[in-house]
Amino acid sequence: MRARYLGAFALVSAASLVVVTVSGATDVADPVSVTAARVQPPGRTVSVVAVGDFLAEGLVNNAARAAAGPGVRFDYEPLLRPLAPVVQWADVAICHMETPITGPGGTVGFAGDGPYGTNLVAAAWETPFDLRRVGFDRCSTASNHAYDLGTDGVRVTLEALDAAGLGHSGTARSPQEAAVSTFVVNGVRMAHLSYARNSNTGFPADDWRIDKALTPDKVIADIAAARSAGAELVIVSMHVYVEMLPTPTTEDRSLVTAIIGAAHPDLVVVHGPHVPQPVERVGGTPVYWSLGNFISGMGVAGRGKYSDARTLDGVLAAVRFTQQPDGTWASDTSNVALCNVTGSRVVYPGVPMLQDPTISAGLRTQLTACVNRTATVVNDLR
Repeated sequence: MRARYLGAFALVSAASLVVVTVSGATDVADPVSVTAARVQPPGRTVSVVAVGDFLAEGLVNNAARAAAGPGVRFDYEPLLRPLAPVVQWADVAICHMETPITGPGGTVGFAGDGPYGTNLVAAAWETPFDLRRVGFDRCSTASNHAYDLGTDGVRVTLEALDAAGLGHSGTARSPQEAAVSTFVVNGVRMAHLSYARNSNTGFPADDWRIDKALTPDKVIADIAAARSAGAELVIVSMHVYVEMLPTPTTEDRSLVTAIIGAAHPDLVVVHGPHVPQPVERVGGTPVYWSLGNFISGMGVAGRGKYSDARTLDGVLAAVRFTQQPDGTWASDTSNVALCNVTGSRVVYPGVPMLQDPTISAGLRTQLTACVNRTATVVNDLR
């Protein structure tokens, strides 16, 4: 059982009790006994957190190299350490590996030019091990960069995640692995599905290697398969391709709305725009239209459109699911502002860090700007 983080991010539910008084029928002098009888058993609960894009770009890798100890190439854990209490609060913590992972000692960061004018990007073998140290349990892997290193890149990425003990969905090494699967947390069977809307290098000939959401049909069918396999909760991760917008495109909104209307997933989180977008409920399902970046090398001069300061901002989706007496599941959401600061590239939970009187003036300035930007598009930041 994970340790619970009972600070600003805890979501608490209470069970109802009724007091029953029992007295003797013939002897009024008998003492009155009072017992508490539970009207309903406590609902089963599962807490989930999900974060935005992990982009293994130069500034991130340089910071991880500087943080590494003797004999270690990269150490990303110190860059993510401020989030560990929030991540470890959850029963299921989900990351998004936007780029493939290379083998031990492999090229990290820029890995060449793509066929359509985009950069190929590779993450270090060390990355999933460091994500695991922070407290993550699994990652989505379907994205526009998923095929940057070809079939071998898909294979090595999943080997690295397996070696680190992280679950994964969205890409596969075989048709069998591509089949919808489930896992159990707190006695609750769950499914986590992951999809890409495009590929910077073109999709592989083997259709099963990367799960795609070009239309709603596959996602709807996969959710139905997950339910048939016993999944009580289904989480959908979706990587879209229109970047930098403050709100979802009409096409993306229509796609997600159609999926929810037909299949009713319990949570949808969107990646790819690189900036936060609003959080809404669609047909009762929480939808995080964009979690923004988790960590990246963006938000600095010389990156073109990616110099936009909003690329430093992200949202951590914190959702607690509680089963109701009729067997359905209710969800409570909290929205945690994440701030990837320039210089150190460390990621902080912005709101609680601003309550710390000991932080430097420079850090306070960056965190304040991050929280203020994110608050313009996401309500109720924690």
